Amino acid sequence: MAGVEQRIEIVRASEEHLGAICALAESRTLVPGDPRAGRDGFLVSAFTEDVYRQRLASAEHFWVAVKGPDVLGFLLAYSDGQVESDEWLNNRIKTALGQFLVIKQICVAHEVARKGVASLLYHHVLQQWQSSPVIAAVVSDPPNDASTGFHRKLGFEELTRLTPPDGMPRMVWVWRKPRESMLQAQYGIAVDLYKHEDTTNWHKLNNFFYITAALAAGLAVTLGKENEAEEYAKSLGVIIAVIGLLTSLAFSQMLRFGRRYLLSRKRAAMELEEYMAWHGGQRIVGREAGDAGMGWLRSSPTGMIMIALPSLVGVCWAVLLAMFIWR
Repeated sequence: MAGVEQRIEIVRASEEHLGAICALAESRTLVPGDPRAGRDGFLVSAFTEDVYRQRLASAEHFWVAVKGPDVLGFLLAYSDGQVESDEWLNNRIKTALGQFLVIKQICVAHEVARKGVASLLYHHVLQQWQSSPVIAAVVSDPPNDASTGFHRKLGFEELTRLTPPDGMPRMVWVWRKPRESMLQAQYGIAVDLYKHEDTTNWHKLNNFFYITAALAAGLAVTLGKENEAEEYAKSLGVIIAVIGLLTSLAFSQMLRFGRRYLLSRKRAAMELEEYMAWHGGQRIVGREAGDAGMGWLRSSPTGMIMIALPSLVGVCWAVLLAMFIWR
């Protein structure tokens, strides 16, 4: 019907798609020194049309994303039984991992990059393949942050890093069928650790205030000594000020590292939420954290204030110490 926008479909690659597949692969083949290498996806296996033709029959998964007559991208994947003897990296993984499905190539046209085509292709394969782990090797030098984020969102984890004879280091990602009960248990642990770190930081701050109040009370008593005990009071005041300064520095460092632990636990919970959100779950800890102007939800500004308080008190103790010394 005229005026109806055509949908992207995932279909099995066939002879009629070979020309478009080869053209896409050529447009994404890595050229040494190519400035796109660090930000765009690229291919390092320069397959010929004959190789793609052979894989049409042998590969368990060879899919193209099409919109009408246009081929927007393709994905080539096959099991460990289809690995050739000259595939150094895949054979190394086969020795260690056993059975797997390797996503050998994923390629998307430049004009539809980052528009969900690669995700459609990946999901199409992951929904069908349940029998063994799925791996994907990505060139890691130069670093490809987009690829790292993409694979993490889909539930892939870093398996290992290897450098084949071609000299290009690879980061190998692995995906295993998610176990809902395990994910729920891990998320519960991640949230509990996050809450534990937050509570611990507040306990540290409370203890700091108790110690500071006790030292301040002791200092007040010292300053109220009779004139004949002035030298003794001065010495005691110096000692209290030194203890107060050292206590402030110590708690400032404890809270600084506590905040780091807190942010680490928060990131872990948010990564689990992100993965679960792709599979029907909801974001709770990370809700709105990715929205414009909401970056503070990730950085925990309250934690920065907690660190600043002991530092400010430490400055006050340093001033008092200087007054006692130069008095």
